[in-house]
Amino acid sequence: MISPLVGAFRGGDGRTAACPLAVSGPAPGVDLDAVGLLLAPPALTGEFCPVSLWRGVERLPVRPVAPAALPPGGLRAAFAASVGELTEGVATIGVAVSGGLDSLATLVHACQVADGRRVIAFTIDMTDDDGRSSVAVVRTLLRSLALEHVRLEVISPEHRTAAPWSALGPRRDALPELNAAVAARAAELGVGVLLSGDGADELLGVPRYATGAIARRHGVRAAARYAADVARSGPGVMGEVLATGSSLLRPVRRAGAYWAVNWPEWADPQATAVLAEPYRARAMAWARAWVADRITQHAEAGRSWAQADAHDAFYPHDLLPAAGEVQEASPYLTQTFLSAAWALPLADRYGPHLPTAYWRCKAQVISL
Repeated sequence: MISPLVGAFRGGDGRTAACPLAVSGPAPGVDLDAVGLLLAPPALTGEFCPVSLWRGVERLPVRPVAPAALPPGGLRAAFAASVGELTEGVATIGVAVSGGLDSLATLVHACQVADGRRVIAFTIDMTDDDGRSSVAVVRTLLRSLALEHVRLEVISPEHRTAAPWSALGPRRDALPELNAAVAARAAELGVGVLLSGDGADELLGVPRYATGAIARRHGVRAAARYAADVARSGPGVMGEVLATGSSLLRPVRRAGAYWAVNWPEWADPQATAVLAEPYRARAMAWARAWVADRITQHAEAGRSWAQADAHDAFYPHDLLPAAGEVQEASPYLTQTFLSAAWALPLADRYGPHLPTAYWRCKAQVISL
């Protein structure tokens, strides 16, 4: 199933395609103004490509996915259906696992829908901040969840493969050469689709400014625990207080205040000095227009600060092109799961009953 986040491009003759070169005409040319926008603050730190990088080609906007009613089995049932759709007709299922919860949920569900088909887990042999081997963590998880039947393929950091060139622009994954090595090994083993946990944090992460919503949904004690958890990052408790007061403001003032508190570095975005003129001035003008449009969108939608933060955490969301010949997909980013996830009340993303702040903020992924 193709994700609704797959962008499209339109050429001067009106034709559309997923690849900009398919509609760029007989003599494609790079648009240097568009390349300069990649170094404007929103695109650079937001990791998205705002426009087509090819002259005469328009990048069509991706429409946000509308929420739909949760299925009878809730978010877990929607996730299972998403994994089933992505693996339909696939003889060998691959899953890129890191030792984290997002990819672990994908692996668990891939095994549940496999029905006798081969499942291969791919992990890169890395060392985490605590000095632990990711391979050791993954092996422990496989044993703990009785998934010893899953074949584990370990990719050494020394086995780097050149990532393929893409007309969509520069790759934004942290380890493109190692991801390409995973894709190459998956192709050698006959994997039909390589699944991942991409998008889970952005989609299911607990937003800031949700103290009031959590109090109404889960009670005052849960809200106090949430406030203590979010105090460690961003605007902290003061941000929660300001968010509560913002409900008294008109939508335009509320959206402007949200932006000033949540994105102070983008209140007056400055393009990097690496850009020469006239590209720096054009990138800065685009960045300021983008910020103004974003604030207007929040105001017109009447979003609370928590709703705006949840929206900004996910949109815009650019899908990474495949790192090799094997089709790549994330069950978090299909129409089936996105529509269900957006229907979930924001307060339900938080799990006040869980023992650690990290788990409380990953409650929905743990539930999968």
